[in-house]
Amino acid sequence: MDNHNYWLDLFDSFERLQTELEARESLMVLNRDVQPKWEVQAFLGQDLQWADPAYDEDELQRMKNEATEAGFTYTVEEVT
Repeated sequence: MDNHNYWLDLFDSFERLQTELEARESLMVLNRDVQPKWEVQAFLGQDLQWADPAYDEDELQRMKNEATEAGFTYTVEEVT
């Protein structure tokens, strides 16, 4: 139960910080309007190794290169 409470406290701290940043109109505020265009999933055999969103063409290409260099197969799905 301690681990559960730790994560709840951590999330509460993040929310407080985010609210403070928004109040200061800081450039560090996460832009919630930016949505991923693709999801890249990398597999080793049948086992999923990682899945990450890609927000632009450069990031998509970087992820595809990383998967290939690591010897993974990958899928790319467009996010709608």
